[in-house]
Amino acid sequence: MLPTITSKDWLDIDFGIAEGVDFIAVSFVKSAEVINHLKSYIAARSRSDIAVIAKIESIDSLTNLEEIIRASDGAMVARGDLGAQIPLEQVPSIQQKIVKLCRQLNKPVVVASQLLESMIEYPIPTRAEVADVSEAVHQCADALMLSGESAMGRYPDKALSVLSSVSLRIERWWREEKHHEPLELEDVSSSFADKISEEICISAAKMANKLEVDAVFVYTKGGHMASLLSRCRPDCPIFAFTNSTSMRRRLNLQWGLIPFRLTFSDDMESNLNRTFSLLKARGMIKPGDLVIALSDMLQSIQVMNVP
Repeated sequence: MLPTITSKDWLDIDFGIAEGVDFIAVSFVKSAEVINHLKSYIAARSRSDIAVIAKIESIDSLTNLEEIIRASDGAMVARGDLGAQIPLEQVPSIQQKIVKLCRQLNKPVVVASQLLESMIEYPIPTRAEVADVSEAVHQCADALMLSGESAMGRYPDKALSVLSSVSLRIERWWREEKHHEPLELEDVSSSFADKISEEICISAAKMANKLEVDAVFVYTKGGHMASLLSRCRPDCPIFAFTNSTSMRRRLNLQWGLIPFRLTFSDDMESNLNRTFSLLKARGMIKPGDLVIALSDMLQSIQVMNVP
């Protein structure tokens, strides 16, 4: 019967707002009302666009799952506490349900807790832990999170290295075997303009795969088109350009996005040329590469070679 956000939590939230955090994750969310209340509180005290992540780790969370995810800016499958509240054998199917729902609603989802638990004490993980990580990757989670392994473990850097290498290898294998998820996803658009953006991103992802392009560029002010493109999971890198520093940081949470901050010009050709120069200087693209460029300002799609 305790409140989801305690008086101590409100002090911590005030501290986070003052320090300019990008995300606030709320534990043991019972309903969408809690998320909406926190968002209103943040909006009244900060000009920054701080995202709210709902940690799904209780029976109450599962009862009101869809409304909670719709209200939030993303979700975390907090399996440690969740496994203490439901039968252990239900945890895998509940994890898959949460990841699938987030994907359908175009919300980033993090799978957390006990991914490489043995690496708190030992320098290598168990084979079962590697299989667990690979399953979260197969389910199309946006991010995987270490907790005890990096907070108090003896091999924090090694644990992160293992998590990264296993995730990348499994994704590469799935793409080689053409097992990756089909692009047909449930509509998430709420307006005609959103529908246009959604169709542009679906078309761009299909074109990227069929043409085997080297990269997709997406120019976005609010991050929405970058998020839609991430959801489609094209086979090539996605470079996202936004004019907001806070949005650039937030986009790092979503699968496959490599975000940069860019002061936009009204001339799209100028934006393209500046980003070509930026990425060529960093060795991320080279002259002759085939790229697709999307813009949510113009709601456009272009295919071109890098000059």
